[in-house]
Amino acid sequence: MGKSGYIIALMLGGLALAVVFMPQIRRTFLNLRSETVTVNLPAAPGSGLGTVAVDLKIITILGKDGIPAILDPQFLSPENASAQMQANERVIGLSIDGDHRAYPLNMLSRHEIVNDTVGGVPVAVTW
Repeated sequence: MGKSGYIIALMLGGLALAVVFMPQIRRTFLNLRSETVTVNLPAAPGSGLGTVAVDLKIITILGKDGIPAILDPQFLSPENASAQMQANERVIGLSIDGDHRAYPLNMLSRHEIVNDTVGGVPVAVTW
């Protein structure tokens, strides 16, 4: 086996180890927290049982404030926004007392919430 054969074998071995140990690696690097909750579900019809307790594990991937909100949004002029956005790009539009805003969904997908004031009214725009 040549040098490239050893490199390929080493890479395949590393990949196999990563697959086997992925849950442990993910838990270590992401600092995942979990808690077990018990849920009472209806039993199968005819079983004579009212409910059956099922234990579920809830894994928290992102902690509190894991996705930062936009607290002081900066807006572009309509001309500059048109130059940067696709013609069919989706936005959430909001108009209050003649004050108009458009919040692009591609930005909201990364932040999920914008705290803003529109027409003198404090608003939270979420996605």
